[in-house]
Amino acid sequence: MAKKKFREVRSTGFGSNVKNESERLISKSGKFNIKKEGLTFFEQFNLFHSLITMSAIPFFICLMIGFFLINLFFTGAYLLIGLENLEGTSVNNDFFDAFYFSAQTLTTVGYGGLYPTGKVISLIASLEAFIGLLGFAVSTGLLYGRFSKPKPKIMFSKNALLSPYQDIKGLMVRVANPKKNQLINISAKMMYSQIEETEGNKTRKFYPLDLEIDQINLFVTSWTIVHPINTESPLYNLSHKDIKERKGELILLLSAYDESYSQNLHARTSYKPEEIIKNAKFIPVSGLNDEEQSIIYLNKLDEYEIIK
Repeated sequence: MAKKKFREVRSTGFGSNVKNESERLISKSGKFNIKKEGLTFFEQFNLFHSLITMSAIPFFICLMIGFFLINLFFTGAYLLIGLENLEGTSVNNDFFDAFYFSAQTLTTVGYGGLYPTGKVISLIASLEAFIGLLGFAVSTGLLYGRFSKPKPKIMFSKNALLSPYQDIKGLMVRVANPKKNQLINISAKMMYSQIEETEGNKTRKFYPLDLEIDQINLFVTSWTIVHPINTESPLYNLSHKDIKERKGELILLLSAYDESYSQNLHARTSYKPEEIIKNAKFIPVSGLNDEEQSIIYLNKLDEYEIIK
């Protein structure tokens, strides 16, 4: 009996050469599992991207470091030319007086206790004030960019489940939105990838998986995404052992419109064979509280039970 041909996806962006691929194509956090090399340091370095995407604590630490480095540079410049023309200093060429004057000039605070009287030191102070204006404009833009950029925080279940579905089996993944922002028109795409041998050559192939529902209008509670494993499914008649031997990987892509930011957002994850649990079903996460208000227990999103 001839092997059934399933519809294949060739526009995933991943290569088919298995010799060059890593353990998994997409990490659990949704990042592409690939490292880029062959570029110079300056070609790899993207300060804006790094600052706009790093977490909050490192971001503010970088701003503080930049602030102190600029002040230390101009403190050195003031000490180099001497503080004879800087009124209000307690001791000639005092480091702290020079540093405080630099900080006041950079931030354009100017308390009045320290002020320049000479032309050279006034010229340096003017240059520092100009750099301060530009620096704070850039910092404000970065800060606004970080807060104005939608951050997808969609929760994915830790495991995908092979569960009973109608009269057949279904591959199921549960997702939820932990934030209070309203997501609408959320759509899902699921792909299955495995290594196949054709004419003695091993290649990785990708197959789209049809979903029971691939789009919902409102993402209110949780959503269990189901792929029915029928005769039209690439997973039909595949055992868990087969998926593991073929280094299979399940890829889930989500897209939604965020009303808070008026922008589209995207989230993705993947599941390796050891993260696919057979003969299991998700435990319900919805219920009512004492005030008869609908409630969803996000801490139970990953919980399942084995079907005997």
